[in-house]
Amino acid sequence: MPTVSRRTGRTCIATAGTTVFLLAVASPAHAGVGDGQGGTVVEERPTPESDGSDTVGMHIAVHGNAPASGTPMAPAPAANWKPPACWYEPMWKPKAYKEALRTESPTPQVLGDYAEEYQAYQKKREKQNYNIGKKGLWWSLHYETGKDDAECLAKEREIWVPKGNPPEDPAAIDPQMLAGIAYDNTKLPTPPVKLSPGPGRQVVNLETRIVFKKPLNRVSVTAGIDHLGVNIAATTVATPKALTVKAGTDHAEPKSCTYNLSKAHGGYQVDSTDADCNITYKRSSGKGGTYTFSASVVWEVTWTDSADPDGRPEAQPALPDGNSVYEQAVTVKEIQSIVRD
Repeated sequence: MPTVSRRTGRTCIATAGTTVFLLAVASPAHAGVGDGQGGTVVEERPTPESDGSDTVGMHIAVHGNAPASGTPMAPAPAANWKPPACWYEPMWKPKAYKEALRTESPTPQVLGDYAEEYQAYQKKREKQNYNIGKKGLWWSLHYETGKDDAECLAKEREIWVPKGNPPEDPAAIDPQMLAGIAYDNTKLPTPPVKLSPGPGRQVVNLETRIVFKKPLNRVSVTAGIDHLGVNIAATTVATPKALTVKAGTDHAEPKSCTYNLSKAHGGYQVDSTDADCNITYKRSSGKGGTYTFSASVVWEVTWTDSADPDGRPEAQPALPDGNSVYEQAVTVKEIQSIVRD
């Protein structure tokens, strides 16, 4: 039987190295890099546009208030969690499945040496009469990311799920998988910090104020499916917990500061109005040189088994914290003074 090969946003048939695409869907949108403050924001993978939506697989919609640019919410290396490599989602009623296999099948010319193998696959379904007359749905295998996975490659391209019965294959889409997809499609806003004096006007032994400019809001992303009577969803919620700023050199006092965030002013803010972190650089960055100042926010992540971010948080599986980072090249000069008798 043909096996399945992973490609972002597509369902395909692969036979011993030959890949034939059957169905295609919208690919996730790529957000731009940059935060408008002259800093660098790490950008690695697709994310939903702010207040918009995106499509994963064939029928999973992803939407929320994640920013269009920012830091991907990648798990820490030690975290015992990773996004689902593949999953089954409801695709066809029996008659529609029969029509899809007949009308969207690759031609013998395209299949080449593997035409006979594919024809045997079709005959297997014909012998089952595509389960026409039975109550249930054909679920199809889909992928989120772009790397091949041995376990996924070994799976059936479709499975039959009788009406009223949960899918027997553990790879069938469920709230836990949707939570993983939502997590993997989340980006976090850049920490809203400001340097005073500015990054190009730093002076040795002059205090640099690092100000938290505005409150941060929590970030929520929902992944859900509503197709052919199957309606399930999950929402991840990232709440900012702590801000850490680092001078970028050992020649500073202090070298770093960490503050907890608390709910205030319609969002989450440094927990005290006088908690600005004042860093004093003790040595110049040298001619043409810079120090890399950084600010990072740790986000606690929970999830609900619905489209409601205010629903009851689920205990398992626990999702890793997120971490958004902002970096700024800082030039520190030394003022030379002349003393006259």
